[in-house]
Amino acid sequence: MAHDHSKYSNALSAKNGKFRLSALALAVASATGALAQSTPAAPIAETAPVPPPSPGEAKSLKQVTVTEKADEVQGKDSLQTTRTGVGKGNQDIRDIPQSISVMTEKLLDDRKIDTLKQALHHTAGISFAATENGTDQDIRLRGFPIASTGDLFVDGMRDPSQYDRDVFNYDRIEVMRGSASMLFGRGSTGGIVNQVTKKPFLADQNELIGTAGSRQYYRATGDFNMRTGEDSAARLNVMINKADNGGAKIDKSGVAPGFSWGNRYPG
Repeated sequence: MAHDHSKYSNALSAKNGKFRLSALALAVASATGALAQSTPAAPIAETAPVPPPSPGEAKSLKQVTVTEKADEVQGKDSLQTTRTGVGKGNQDIRDIPQSISVMTEKLLDDRKIDTLKQALHHTAGISFAATENGTDQDIRLRGFPIASTGDLFVDGMRDPSQYDRDVFNYDRIEVMRGSASMLFGRGSTGGIVNQVTKKPFLADQNELIGTAGSRQYYRATGDFNMRTGEDSAARLNVMINKADNGGAKIDKSGVAPGFSWGNRYPG
C-alpha cells in the first residue's frame, strides 16, 4: 500500500504542475489583452488649413534664374564686334594671338568712309606712300606693302588686283598685324587686310543714303535686305558715285546681289 500511495502522490504532483502552468499562461494572456484594451490609439495629426491671402496682400514668388546666351546683334547696330573670321574660321578675337583691329559697317557709315584707303587711316600700324595712279598699292602695314605682296583679301580669298576699292558692300574690315603665313601662305611679315562683304540676314531692313558736295560730287548708296523664308534671305547693295574733283574725275558704280539659305539666328 505504501508503494501505491507514492505513485498516487507523483501523479497528483504532475497534475498540479500542469495546472499551475496552464493558470500562469491564462493569467499572462489576460494581462496582455487588458493592456491592449487599456492603451488608447494615437491621435492622427491634422494640418491646419492655410488661410487664403487677402486681396490687398502682396504675393511673394520663388526666385527664378534663367541662364541663356544673348543673341548677336544683326545689321548696323554695333560699333564693335568680339568675333572675326580672319583666322579661317568664325572665332573670338581674344583667341587669336596676333593684334587685330575690326572696323564694323556702323563705324564706316558713321565716319562717312567711301574707300578702303580712307578706312585704313583710322587704324594703327598703317602708313601710305606716294603713287602715280591713286590705287591701293601704296598701303603699308608695319612698313611692308600689302598690295604688292598679296596681303589684301576679300572674304579670306586673295585680292591682288590694283583698283579703287569702295566700301559700299563691306560688312567690316579686319586688320591683322604680324606674320600670317600659317593661315594665308605667301605674304609679308607686316600682316593682312581682310575685306568682309555683306551677307543676307533674317530681318527686313532697307536703307538709302545720298550725299552731295562741292566740285559736282554726288554719291548714292542703297542697302536692301529682305527675309524670304524661315531660314533664307536676299540682299542687294548698289552704289553710284560721280565727281569732277578738280579734273580728276570720279565715275564709278556697283551692284552686289546676294542670297543665302540655311541661316539660323545666332546662339
